[in-house]
Amino acid sequence: MGKTEQVAVQEQETRFTPVQTERTQASRVEMLLRKIVLAALTMLGIGYVLVNVSVAVLIANSIATIPISSQANISAIAGRLLFFMGSIIAAALGVLFIFGAVHFYERSQTKGTVFLGVLLGSFYLLCLGVGSTFLLPETNLATFMQIVAPILIAVSAAAHTTPNIRFRIFGAVLSIAGGVALAYAIFNFRSLDLIFAWNIPFSGPFMALTVLESAAVILGSVAACVNSLFDEYFDARPFSHVSILLVALVYGIGIFIGSLVLSMSLWDLIWKSPWVGPLSNISEWVMSTVVFWSASLILMDIAGILLIAGACLGFIYVSQEFSQF
Repeated sequence: MGKTEQVAVQEQETRFTPVQTERTQASRVEMLLRKIVLAALTMLGIGYVLVNVSVAVLIANSIATIPISSQANISAIAGRLLFFMGSIIAAALGVLFIFGAVHFYERSQTKGTVFLGVLLGSFYLLCLGVGSTFLLPETNLATFMQIVAPILIAVSAAAHTTPNIRFRIFGAVLSIAGGVALAYAIFNFRSLDLIFAWNIPFSGPFMALTVLESAAVILGSVAACVNSLFDEYFDARPFSHVSILLVALVYGIGIFIGSLVLSMSLWDLIWKSPWVGPLSNISEWVMSTVVFWSASLILMDIAGILLIAGACLGFIYVSQEFSQF
């Protein structure tokens, strides 16, 4: 066999079919998507830890300044203690984000991590809701929804883990109800206003713009139903992926805008603190904590950008799944 014939045979052996080429491109997109998700959730987890530790320090400082001299002061301390517990739980949730990102990148099972994250998030919201009742003169509908919603979400998460179809349907109904109730609470009530009367636009409990965070909560409850029922029994995985990507896209935009607005608002207060504003008479170490809080929000902005990029790349990957569906 001549040299020209050997080269021709090698070219024919290494030539990929259209199906093989499409699968190779899909695997490359999937690998890049996993790397972006790893980076996004890692930045999000670190941001959760740093921001909530800063908030916990400031809440602890406010508790120390309230004397135990009346029933009103005792209620104020009790409410702040619950907010302090909620901040610590939210920081733990950030650590769980990092572990979940690593498991997702390594293609390990993430159902247990997601379930634990839902429980931690529900307990965090419950602390904020119950704490708000101690700080408000009377309970309003938004505060009541913030107490009821995490209970419904925690029960629905437990129902989703069972193999029984009836329990799954029951969990899907509770998930939708809890998502709507939580979205109403997030949109109509900013809990941090009760602790820090600084007259700035605080973000929602999950550090995103309240409007978009409410939308992400509703989309998340719908995605949970699709992932638990529709995908499980009708083998339509692309629809499940689309619902999850919509949540990531909306939440990423909300985190980016909400953290940017809050950071700029905090820096405005810091800039004015030598002359006017609520930060004009605070100690130096408290001011340093506020500066650290504002700087930590930059990580949330980066996480939001990565979530948006990951969602857009995910839609490209899902489009290839739909072509094979």
